[in-house]
Amino acid sequence: MTEIPTSLDMSIGEQHEVELPGLGTAGYVWDSEIVGQGDVIEVVWTRGDEPGSPPRPPGQSAPEVATIRAVAPGDVELQLYQHRRWEPPTQAIAQHDIRVHVESK
Repeated sequence: MTEIPTSLDMSIGEQHEVELPGLGTAGYVWDSEIVGQGDVIEVVWTRGDEPGSPPRPPGQSAPEVATIRAVAPGDVELQLYQHRRWEPPTQAIAQHDIRVHVESK
């Protein structure tokens, strides 16, 4: 697993993947919130292993991947937090904040 960045400088049309450790077997998922202009980036989640991957040992969770796509110029903060869906983000067990700067090509 790669290190989670604290900042990203991107151009419109670029995308960056952030792999996060999963805890799905314990009911936890990663979610995101964009602070600032919501139209600067899009975040798409991939959860679980890719089809055809070998099975994981019992109890081992698959990683989750946030794909960040730069869609308009601006600056935002992307908050990634791991929580149970029925609990509020304030009860997250892990959080990473990423400052994202997007400029025109």
